[in-house]
Amino acid sequence: MIYLDNAATTKPCREAVEAVIKASEEFGNPSSLHGLGLRAEKLINEARSTLASRLKVDKKHIYFTSGGTEANNLAIFGVADAMKRTGKRVITSGIEHPSVLEAFKRLAAMGYEVVFADTDKDGRVNVESIKNALTPDTILVSIMHVNNETGVIQPIEEIAKAVKTAAPKCIFHSDCVQSFCKLPVYPSELGADMVTISAHKIHGFKGCGALYTGNTRLIPQLYGGEQQNEIRPGTENTAGILAFGASCDAAVCDAEAMRKKRALMRDELLKYVPWAAVNGSDEFNSGSVLNVSFPGIKAEILLHSLERYEIYISTGSACSSHKPQPSHVLTAMGVDTASVSGAVRISFSQYTTDDEIIEAARKIAAEAETIKRYMR
Repeated sequence: MIYLDNAATTKPCREAVEAVIKASEEFGNPSSLHGLGLRAEKLINEARSTLASRLKVDKKHIYFTSGGTEANNLAIFGVADAMKRTGKRVITSGIEHPSVLEAFKRLAAMGYEVVFADTDKDGRVNVESIKNALTPDTILVSIMHVNNETGVIQPIEEIAKAVKTAAPKCIFHSDCVQSFCKLPVYPSELGADMVTISAHKIHGFKGCGALYTGNTRLIPQLYGGEQQNEIRPGTENTAGILAFGASCDAAVCDAEAMRKKRALMRDELLKYVPWAAVNGSDEFNSGSVLNVSFPGIKAEILLHSLERYEIYISTGSACSSHKPQPSHVLTAMGVDTASVSGAVRISFSQYTTDDEIIEAARKIAAEAETIKRYMR
């Protein structure tokens, strides 16, 4: 099997699996006052410290959630509720993850003034577009760090500076799910007030994420318990949290190695299929994702044809894969319809080997050529 859909989810690493086994032994409720509960609470705090160390932040500002989607929603609606008397203007981009896009659409329905910043042909959010949209009463800007469909790194530092200059009270949030443990993610250096991260993108398990809040005031979006300072109540997912900490600890943050994997796949594909086209910037790329179009074929056909070789890629975000609409990311970049229909996402992990990349590239190229002949 050659698994190249790591932007959707990653295979749990050995350390994460061992952490889950440990959690099954220390199964007490972290809120219980007896020894078993206290041991579970201690293990959760150790995992929180691990994440805080990787982010270079104070662990007291990290709140565990059920995943990146909940963390994004908590950030967006939590700030909107807390600052609605300050202003109702909020800004995001058209290439965000659905958990951000749909949240902002909901804010629009609630009466907030929502602005979607422009994106250039390389897949980067236009900083000038954000600057032009900022007003003193802007309360929230949310721009992702690395795009989940193209791997393009967004100009977060520039955006953060613009935000703080034009609207000092505005909160800047960044969805760092696709960059955490792949690139250095330090909120203080990025200029982000809040950051979202997720376990299953770094070889942890699904169902666990976290939101770094800094000193941001949030209104809770869930009620019913006193856990996590009541910001995110509910009994903690001990197994998921321990696995999150373990996978974070085991992660190798080597951006240069990832870029080499992406470059190898790109070069191999273009060698065999010169009519293919890469979507998104090569210069500003995390290396974890290669988005490539095969104009004239349907990406879904290519995806399923590769399954017989046990090669797994995707057509875009797994969170919107059941929707028939074309990729909102590529559309925002101005990619033509034929290229959008023929676009696939190939995503790598620290465990992806060069041999796997070379073999997969040959199979992908051969299948693309065959499908194109039949579609003619």
